[in-house]
Amino acid sequence: MRRPLAACALLLAIYAGMSLLNDPRAYLGTDTGGKVATLKVMTKRGRLDPDIGYWAERWDPAGRVHPLYYTAHYGRRWVNATTLPVLYAAYPLYQLGGYRLVLLLPMLGSVLAALAARALARRLSGSDGWVAFWLVGLASPMLVYALDFWEHSIGVAAVAWGVVLLLDVVEDRRGWPAFLGAGALFGLAATVRTEALVYGFVAVAGACLGALLWRRNVALAVGGGVLAVVGLLVPLLANMALELATVGEPIRFSRAAGTASGAVSGLASGAGEASSVAGTRVQEALLNAAALNPLLEPLSSLVGFTVLGLLVFVVWRTSRHGEVGPAVLAAVGVGALYAIRFADGPGFVPGLVGATPLVAVGLVLGWRTRPGRWVLGVALVSLPLVWATQFPGGATPQWAGRYLLVSGLLAGVTGIVSLPALRPWARNSVVGLAVVVTAFGALWMSIRTHDVARALAALNGRPEPVLVSRVGHLAREGGVFYGEHRWLTAPTDADQRFAVHVLEQAGVTRFGLVFLSVEAPKTPVAGWRNVGSDELELVDGLMLRVTTYEAR
Repeated sequence: MRRPLAACALLLAIYAGMSLLNDPRAYLGTDTGGKVATLKVMTKRGRLDPDIGYWAERWDPAGRVHPLYYTAHYGRRWVNATTLPVLYAAYPLYQLGGYRLVLLLPMLGSVLAALAARALARRLSGSDGWVAFWLVGLASPMLVYALDFWEHSIGVAAVAWGVVLLLDVVEDRRGWPAFLGAGALFGLAATVRTEALVYGFVAVAGACLGALLWRRNVALAVGGGVLAVVGLLVPLLANMALELATVGEPIRFSRAAGTASGAVSGLASGAGEASSVAGTRVQEALLNAAALNPLLEPLSSLVGFTVLGLLVFVVWRTSRHGEVGPAVLAAVGVGALYAIRFADGPGFVPGLVGATPLVAVGLVLGWRTRPGRWVLGVALVSLPLVWATQFPGGATPQWAGRYLLVSGLLAGVTGIVSLPALRPWARNSVVGLAVVVTAFGALWMSIRTHDVARALAALNGRPEPVLVSRVGHLAREGGVFYGEHRWLTAPTDADQRFAVHVLEQAGVTRFGLVFLSVEAPKTPVAGWRNVGSDELELVDGLMLRVTTYEAR
């Protein structure tokens, strides 16, 4: 017992040390900014109320140009949070130590995910599982997501432990209670991550099928499925009760229902629209499957799948006796493609395999045992369902296909336990590649947080009384600054005209229009005169321009 506790404490300490390299005023994604803005307002008011308010509500009661994108209006409350349990758990931590202490939650999530990886490895290989613990903890996307206040690591940990319980059912180690426990874990995960419902459905169905085919137990299969549903509903209903009591609306249920209905309506729409929706989802699925570059274009996906093909060839060739020359050439090709990507400069690696190369080992060798086949089946069968229901439009600015992290962990563990089958040079190369790409992600996050924090601090310190952003998520990037400067967010020309109308109604006579320098708005600001412009860098050469307008 002492060794697991010591290992967890050490991993947590490593996360804490690495988090000090990041600026706490900026984040991996804009969703985090919305949560930090909410925590800031809650702390200022001293109560668990996620209402972030809206300074221009009087003139924009529908919140069309609310500063924080995706803010929902529930009764009298303006809410920019999609999940409350983690937010409320973070509240006392934020009061005590600010954002840095809040990071304890995602760090614990990643530690628990690494422990789940160890548990899976022990069941798949009979080893002590510590290699899986450390590789998942330090050489996988779990490290990157431990350093940002997003719920991904927590959701992944809960789903992974649910899979552990159901694997025990399939392998005749556990019975009925395991279904109930797994269902509860999937329900807990679903309160923070919607895709957990997909993974829960596939895992439970797979366990029921395993109980039928391998244990020949019809009662266990049917009754276990019912118990899993019961376990799933308990945390979901508890979360709904919490949302109704504090916000008055079932936020998470509405989000899940909206995601599902969006996928269905896309298929049910007209032929042209359905083709467009399907095309976007296919493009994003290809990108999130393997890509190294955050570019939604065919070349990016082609490079990613080339890397996947070369990795698969290296694994296949070096797991057998015979000439390894072609495998060496393929490995050199993989290294060259990653080197080209790294030479492009820091940025997101949006592909599951691109950021988790150990998955390739699992895809080739993970099928050799029945438990391995079952775990890989859960990981892979879930993918098309996740792709069909994930939120569209945000595939490029994410690390490792964030909706697919569970698949990455499960397939990655099957790869880790298969590493001994490879030639030593190939084994070391794949592990080294996993370490390097993860370090690249941690480096990118550090650079990104410092650059974005500097830019947002400069914007919030500008003299104009109001800033109108044509960049949809820009104000959310600086969630910690929320309330220190008045913003409106107007991504479209029509929104910009409406925002100017709001300013006129509010009696504002001077404002700054913020936009990307490469996307200068074409709509003139009628009745206002341009009195000057400034530029500043947001991140990695991406320039913002601020044009100041005064009323005529």
